[in-house]
Amino acid sequence: MKTTQEFKDFFNKSLKTDLENLDKRRKQMVNRFLITLFAIFIPSLAVFILTELYIGIAFSVGVFLLLFFFWVRDKLFLNEFKQQVINRIVYFVSPDLTYDPKGHISLSEFVTSRIFMKSVDRHNGADLVYGKIDKTEFRFSEFKAEYKTTKTNSKGRTNTQWHTLFRGLFFIADFNKDFVGSTVVLPNSSGRESGFMKNVMSITRREKFVNLEDEEFSKEFTVYSDDQINARYILSTSLMTRIKDFKSKHKNSVYISFVDSRMYLGISHTKDLFEPRYLKSLNRFDVVKDYFDDLLLAAGIVENLNRNTRIWNNL
Repeated sequence: MKTTQEFKDFFNKSLKTDLENLDKRRKQMVNRFLITLFAIFIPSLAVFILTELYIGIAFSVGVFLLLFFFWVRDKLFLNEFKQQVINRIVYFVSPDLTYDPKGHISLSEFVTSRIFMKSVDRHNGADLVYGKIDKTEFRFSEFKAEYKTTKTNSKGRTNTQWHTLFRGLFFIADFNKDFVGSTVVLPNSSGRESGFMKNVMSITRREKFVNLEDEEFSKEFTVYSDDQINARYILSTSLMTRIKDFKSKHKNSVYISFVDSRMYLGISHTKDLFEPRYLKSLNRFDVVKDYFDDLLLAAGIVENLNRNTRIWNNL
């Protein structure tokens, strides 16, 4: 596994010059953005005074969007950032990994994980990374899944609302070991749900609540499985310790499942992991290190579980 010092050397020797050039373009976009806002403010103020408020707002939005798409943004900046920075960091972490900025895991893979039971009405993703560490094939990407609800009011008007089912990093690893049935590990949001309530909540899925002896683990997670015995083989004391350690380092919700020969892992978050920070200098090591840390996190999960695969030898 690469170290922070190794990455710092790589940053200084290989990335810094390209980052300096990209950062100049970032500053130009920010400056153009500020100039655009100021240029819109004066005529908009006049429109507000001379016309009704909603007309002034529509005018401002229209002018801003027009200027933004034809003058403010740098259409090639994002693509070049991902090729010159993210792609090279991925290769630095491991030459066995491949980066596809426009790719993402499929909806069928997301559904196969059995982590979320609601139907997905809309989804998207980006920044697919895939490859092999030791003998384990894995892939992960940004992924967002949404479902919709529709209500009709007394006047017959339909209102559709979109709800986020999951947004974050979704990860799939194939350990070439057939797990019997499916075992799902979900965040225990309150930490105080009773066994009775957890059994009630399992009505929506074929898997049933698994009562584990590890109280600390049960405070953080709720486990469901359609094979109680094999769930305990998979979730050995050693693996539960690894999962608890992993969760202690991440404030966001963590979802895990074992289905067929694959492990699925979802880490929720609200930021775009591999996007440039437009309001921060790109050629600062502490900013770029965030991208390295996110990639190292994913690679580290596989390495840690590879060391632990002996727990499944009896399955």
